[in-house]
Amino acid sequence: MPFFNGVMTTHDLALDNLDVLRATHGNTSPDGGKIDYDLMYNHTNGFQDFVETFEQRSQEQHELKDRWELFFQVLKDQGSWWDKIVFKITELFVNADSWKEILQANFIRNLSALIKNPPQTIKNYEEHQTKIDSWVLEGKKLLFVAHSQGNLFVNTAYTYTTSKVSSDSVKVIHIAPASPIINGPHVLADQDLVINGLRSFGTVPPVTHSIPIYKPLMNNHGRDFLGHGLIETYMNPAFGMYESIKGHVDQALTELKAPPTQASQGFFTATLSWDGVGDVDLHTNEPTGSHVYYRSKQGASGYLDVDNTQGFGPEHYFASCDKTKLSTGVYNISLANYARAEGIKATLQFPLMLLVF
Repeated sequence: MPFFNGVMTTHDLALDNLDVLRATHGNTSPDGGKIDYDLMYNHTNGFQDFVETFEQRSQEQHELKDRWELFFQVLKDQGSWWDKIVFKITELFVNADSWKEILQANFIRNLSALIKNPPQTIKNYEEHQTKIDSWVLEGKKLLFVAHSQGNLFVNTAYTYTTSKVSSDSVKVIHIAPASPIINGPHVLADQDLVINGLRSFGTVPPVTHSIPIYKPLMNNHGRDFLGHGLIETYMNPAFGMYESIKGHVDQALTELKAPPTQASQGFFTATLSWDGVGDVDLHTNEPTGSHVYYRSKQGASGYLDVDNTQGFGPEHYFASCDKTKLSTGVYNISLANYARAEGIKATLQFPLMLLVF
């Protein structure tokens, strides 16, 4: 279950969001299969340092932890922390309503900029695509869950994935979608001020749920006055969106069908892809001295089970999970421009598995 994070989300917070999804849906699908979770992180813009600074200050003053309703009171302090905020925003208002308007405007500006500049032009997507290549090769069912700006990335990921496998093998759940384009069920609160603000830039999907207007220390745990947070609002059991999201996920997991397996999983795998025509080759030098590549696909520990000679890849190597075959030591992974690949950007992906002896 790959998760595409929302706007102005630090990497740690994105992992927290992923943990909430894992805690809600568990590690086993309705048909008894294993659910794997992965973060499809997209770097945030604007206030990332701003948010991180408040989080760091919260750790220093434990009474502030998770107390976002105190955010504006903290801003009244002086010193290096205040200077950093001033550096980020030249005109400061200590009035809570004014800050609310500033933050809402910045959320909306960042999202509208992404709408005008589609995600396929952003470097993060190269990593997403390589992960998708690995999952498709290994015959995995894919359920993409996206929040906020992550919906802009997930739509591109969905289009890319369905060019390789049937739509029966990939589904999308959209949460607080910042894009008018949806490829699956969506959940959107009427008091989501960020998405409401985007309506002035164009259409957004219709509202699916009504929630109370924000009140400090009451709904949203007193921390999400914009009504846009995944944990505070959309995955909050006090609101109807929580059960809807859970239901959409359960239904999708039940309906998904595995695509044909093209490659094997292993103790570790290496997947090579590139962004054009031409032939780039994957080479693995195993600890035993075996050199695994297109002319010698079988090694002592692993195998090159996918070899692409036309363009874009992928190529795929896997190391055995059989402890009698897997050699300990250093595996040197490299690539070579075999033909017609000048100027092409190649990407290697190395997901690991846990092996217990």
